[in-house]
Amino acid sequence: MNDPNPEYHPIFDTQQGIAVLERVVEHYTDVFLPCEKKDRKYYRGLTTKKAARDAGRLRRHDNQRHSHADSWAGKTGPRKAEDALDRFSEALEQYAGKLYEGMPFIELHDVVEEAAVRAGSPKPEPLLRYDAALMLAWHLRTEPEDVWLHSGTDWGVRTLGISTKGRKIVTLDELPTTFRKLPAWQVEDILCIYRLVIQQVHGDQPVDAKVFAKIEAKRQQMGCGHRRCKVSC
Repeated sequence: MNDPNPEYHPIFDTQQGIAVLERVVEHYTDVFLPCEKKDRKYYRGLTTKKAARDAGRLRRHDNQRHSHADSWAGKTGPRKAEDALDRFSEALEQYAGKLYEGMPFIELHDVVEEAAVRAGSPKPEPLLRYDAALMLAWHLRTEPEDVWLHSGTDWGVRTLGISTKGRKIVTLDELPTTFRKLPAWQVEDILCIYRLVIQQVHGDQPVDAKVFAKIEAKRQQMGCGHRRCKVSC
């Protein structure tokens, strides 16, 4: 789906485009961010070894596993996925001594990559490795400075007209001004969850309340980590 010559679409900086993106941020803040904050609080309360062990299993604040792991299990087979996550969790725990508070995210991500290699095949896919790194970042009181590309986020960025070929990250400065005031990890989340809304803006299609209502209604089925969260979370 990579465009040969992607070009940032000017509609995202028009009054109409900015209004929709601001509505996206508002909806995300109300509907999804509260659960993410509970995850962050959960990981900040753990020991580093426990945080590494739980991040390898993609465990969330409610003691349930992130639904991205379930999606991956559907591709690789449940038993293989379970075994791989067990090995990933054990490997991350063994690397806990390399982790320290305030550790730059890119270094933290490298440690997670090392653990994934050590875990063997099937190696957790890039999305799962990013999820684990972000959970550990919350524990270490650090966060990514840039938006990491994978799966839906990559799609969302390309819909903005930004080339992602051969890239692992995009900077906040490359994105619409509406997103630049947010932490990069929240922008990563938004670009994945609301990629179809962004696509509608790009196509100059109307975006009304029904679009956001549909996202909220599907919240329990989305592969965004909130599948088992209560709506009141």
